[in-house]
Amino acid sequence: MRNQLEAMRDIWGVIDIGTRQVRVLIGQPDVHGRVSVLGAGIAPAEGIDDRGVANIERMASSINKAIQQATQQSGAILQRVWVGLSHSDLRGESTQAIITFPQEDHEITLEDLERLRLQAVQRPLPPDMELIHAIPQTYHLDSRQDVRDPVGMSGIRLEGQFYLVYAPQTHLNMLRRCFQRLKLEVEGFVSRAIIAAEALLSPELKSSGVGFLYLGAHSTAVVLYADGILRHFSVLPLGGHLVTMDIREALRVIMPTQAEALKIQEGVARSSQVSEEEILRLRLPGQPGPLDVRKRFLAQVIEARLEEILLFVAKEIEKAQLLRRLYGGVYLAGGGALMRDIESLVEYVLGERAVRVDIRPLLGRGLIEGVNTPQMAGAVALLHTVPMLREFLPPLPPSASGKKRKDAFPAPSSKPSGKLLSKLRSILENNLKISQDLID
Repeated sequence: MRNQLEAMRDIWGVIDIGTRQVRVLIGQPDVHGRVSVLGAGIAPAEGIDDRGVANIERMASSINKAIQQATQQSGAILQRVWVGLSHSDLRGESTQAIITFPQEDHEITLEDLERLRLQAVQRPLPPDMELIHAIPQTYHLDSRQDVRDPVGMSGIRLEGQFYLVYAPQTHLNMLRRCFQRLKLEVEGFVSRAIIAAEALLSPELKSSGVGFLYLGAHSTAVVLYADGILRHFSVLPLGGHLVTMDIREALRVIMPTQAEALKIQEGVARSSQVSEEEILRLRLPGQPGPLDVRKRFLAQVIEARLEEILLFVAKEIEKAQLLRRLYGGVYLAGGGALMRDIESLVEYVLGERAVRVDIRPLLGRGLIEGVNTPQMAGAVALLHTVPMLREFLPPLPPSASGKKRKDAFPAPSSKPSGKLLSKLRSILENNLKISQDLID
């Protein structure tokens, strides 16, 4: 029994919450620095839309279905989980902090870096937002610039650059209530796109300048690196759902589910790659005969919307002053990355080499089939990065340093407190003629 409990300590659970699907992975690290996936679960995301959780019960049910699949496959029982977010209102900003020391030969310690990071987050929060990330970027020590790890160095003035990421507080609170219903403790909420970029992009790519696009159903996350550090993060409220709606509007006689299936099975991102003679013959329920659709017309509908989304991505790259400077290219993840010829369209619009992400370098000897896909990039990256995820969370104030971070709402106590018992005892003794045995 003890050996089994020791093994379970290294088994982790992560939940990737999208607006179309909830994905759960259970796994553990291997000796090669990879992660072995022991169980996977996927369920349709119900009770959530592009603005957040709309129905707690339905959302909790969706999460539970995915968890049950993963736990049945792995044989593990989840008690604590990390949660990846994809909300369109996630936002990021860069900030700086400075601390000084009384002696010039002061040796920098990890405690100094934590004090610096704590100072960086001492700033007013945007309205109705909650800080979920405080990511160290680079340091300046006296006259030395761009120091990556100042621990062990000596100086009198330490300056740090940090990247802060915020999430809507209402959305987080609704998710906390979902996990409370499932009796699960949330270790932390993290940005799915940032963690995926951190795990899937090499240090060399980040140094040369690279972009990472997470193409989701209702949003497109943009993560940009240059000189080895995170320079820009934003989430556009534009995603594959708009492509589906455009197909439905263009053909008019099909339902959204049929338009989604048509997009996935026959969609092409570059209409120039499709012959004008190719015809799709669709047999639709309730229609007297088949519907003939030119495949190039379908591709033109898809291309128009995707090009619009990519133009907004280009504006984000220009805002970060990295247009035509992403020498490492642009890497694509999410369900939208499966669209045929999407790399060609990204290269055409952004003028940068485009590549689908490769999940295999993160995977060990566990499950591979069904996991090694762009849609699972966020969940796999979360599972792979679990040992380091606390480094991305905001620092705890000194008064709370000895306490465990709690993201879930505490469960209500079933026992009255000592003060309450004393008060009840006093009332009974002073106001009612009841024997001492009954009071006790």
